[in-house]
Amino acid sequence: MTTTTLTPAAGRIVQLALQHFADRGYDAASLNDIAVSAGIKKASLYAHFASKDDLYTAVLNHALKSEQDYVSAQFAVPPNGQAPGERYIDNLQRRYSDSCALRFLLRAAFYPPATIEQSVKSGFEEYLAGIRARFQTSLESAYPVVGQNVDLLAEAYLALIDSLHVELIYGNDEGYLRRLDALRQLIKVVGVPLLTGVSRG
Repeated sequence: MTTTTLTPAAGRIVQLALQHFADRGYDAASLNDIAVSAGIKKASLYAHFASKDDLYTAVLNHALKSEQDYVSAQFAVPPNGQAPGERYIDNLQRRYSDSCALRFLLRAAFYPPATIEQSVKSGFEEYLAGIRARFQTSLESAYPVVGQNVDLLAEAYLALIDSLHVELIYGNDEGYLRRLDALRQLIKVVGVPLLTGVSRG
């Protein structure tokens, strides 16, 4: 992720563009509509961003930072009886509803603009790697003897997150909740015995 310091005016445009891109996607979002929202003329956008791709990239970097901070905050909360990573999963659907940044990121990842596809993919992969690393750290803290299974469990957790992402994008609330419940049951059936088996070893 490339971070650049934006002027206050450019930062405000990025915030407004985030909503447009999250709701409409890259192709349907209009620079003119974004400019109108910002109270400026479309030509004035080019004083801050050289192109639509340039603005989209700035929005991507902003959304990545926002969601990376959110992930860090979620995993920083003491577990309070929850399994490692459970809090983040429990709050994922609410976060998707509340956060333009997450809606933007998932839409960007599933429908990346062809002209900047590689930077979108690399940014999203970095975001997922951050979730994986946070989960792995919390897992090792909760189960210090998890040992060689930590990579397997971290990959499995990321697969769960990816499955929920797919349901958020393509499914509906009922489908999401059904899949979430199934994943919770799977964790109980497979995950807990695996962890307790490791701890006895």
